[in-house]
Amino acid sequence: MASSPGASILTDSNSVSVNLNLTTTNNMWTLTVGKEGGFKQKRITWLSVVAVTASLIFSWMFLLLLISKEQCKQLLWKMMPKTAIKKLQRGGTVVEKHDMVTIFFSDIVGYTEIADCLTPIEIMCMLNKLYTKFDKLVEKHDVYKVETIGDAYMVAGGMAEDCNSIEGAEKVAAFALSALEQVKTMRTKNGSSLQIRVGLASGPVVAGVVGTAMPRYCFFGDNVNMASRMESSSEPMRIQCTDVTYCLLSNSESYNFKMCQRKRKSGLGIHIKGKGRMQTYWINSFERVS
Repeated sequence: MASSPGASILTDSNSVSVNLNLTTTNNMWTLTVGKEGGFKQKRITWLSVVAVTASLIFSWMFLLLLISKEQCKQLLWKMMPKTAIKKLQRGGTVVEKHDMVTIFFSDIVGYTEIADCLTPIEIMCMLNKLYTKFDKLVEKHDVYKVETIGDAYMVAGGMAEDCNSIEGAEKVAAFALSALEQVKTMRTKNGSSLQIRVGLASGPVVAGVVGTAMPRYCFFGDNVNMASRMESSSEPMRIQCTDVTYCLLSNSESYNFKMCQRKRKSGLGIHIKGKGRMQTYWINSFERVS
């Protein structure tokens, strides 16, 4: 009853018919549609293969680029704080003042004598083994590793915006006590035990990135020198801290730190180079407050 101009070319091999039950005079219509040559799938040309292959290669290279970029970003975050990185990316100068930061310094007791008995590669392997353990503790206690210079290891806490001065001191002190436990498992080449001295000091510091070639995030201020003095005047396998650090840890609500005054036969306090006689404290242990 109705057909298109090309209906004559439709056959059973190149068309499809559907019966429709409609309200008409004979109640049955047949709808037939088709295509000249039939419904055959087009062959994939070599151009299509090239396009698909090129798309896959480009996608894979772009994925590798994203992974590499993320790895570089993670490595950069380990080298300096995120706030400093953002300032550098904007082309700014990184100079940050912190009112109360707790600094950790440690060095290996008798390092010169130990190094005389080892080859350079053996010294490097020993330090790498020890400081890899320390690096894991840095992540565990959420403190910032400043640097290592020879056998010296430096850590800081209390710089983050969401971390107050007491929390910073808690984290650094907990890190220091954990570091002593790790050192107890270390042995020198001749089998003797390894020992470190530790010093902590709390106070204001200025931090910033110095130079453009191999830039470093460095700390400056009297508190840095004080932490170094606390370490150099400490004793093997002991943690010495200033009275400011002692006060911060005494006010901790999360941990109970066992501390005591350092005493000598001459009385309380010790002579600190450039500071005179000072009262210092030993940090012996800690436990979490339930």
